[in-house]
Amino acid sequence: MKNILAKGGIEFLAVFLGIVLSLWVDDYRESKELANRLNDDYKKILTEVNANIKNINEIINANKKHSAAEDSLIDILNELIPYNLEIVIPLIKSAAYTPTFFGRTSAYNASIASGRFNASKRESLADEISLLYEHYLKRLELNGDLFDMRGRDFEKDYAMPFFKARFNQNNIDRTYLKNHFFSKDFHNGMLYLHDFRDPHYIDRLNDTYEQLLKVKRNLENSLLKE
Repeated sequence: MKNILAKGGIEFLAVFLGIVLSLWVDDYRESKELANRLNDDYKKILTEVNANIKNINEIINANKKHSAAEDSLIDILNELIPYNLEIVIPLIKSAAYTPTFFGRTSAYNASIASGRFNASKRESLADEISLLYEHYLKRLELNGDLFDMRGRDFEKDYAMPFFKARFNQNNIDRTYLKNHFFSKDFHNGMLYLHDFRDPHYIDRLNDTYEQLLKVKRNLENSLLKE
């Protein structure tokens, strides 16, 4: 009887250990598969971050160029530089441009939607990536919308009278354009646009650029360890 019980106990223990081992192997495989897929997500996010770095650099440089045009217009308005319609026209055209940055987010969004991103054990890396996408890029998108609105307002309300001259049409009223240019409304409109571009919008661009570089470095270091 004791031998039967002992044999039964051994068989039960063997079955139990087999079940536990099988569950452990399944769990290990799932964890390994999740880690591999998350690693693929990080590689795609890194590609996305690199594309955003290239794009935001171009936007920063473009806005610096247009900010310089605004500075020249303000100097003319303050009579630090002589007024010349042929010089003013391209400067106004440049000032009216408001290049804005809207970052790529598809790789990050796909990882979030899958649930893999929030399962990451690399908490510090995940926090920096989330900060980039959930704070910096969203804040910059909001500021970009506001900046676009100011650009449209400037072109519609203040730059419109210069359109005939800008497109080399006939019968340009140079006296009217000069008076309009030196009016308080045009001067205030110019300052209203310039104040938002530089320093406000350019500062937000630079903040986001720095966070992009930080995430790029962290991703590269993390992927090298895999």
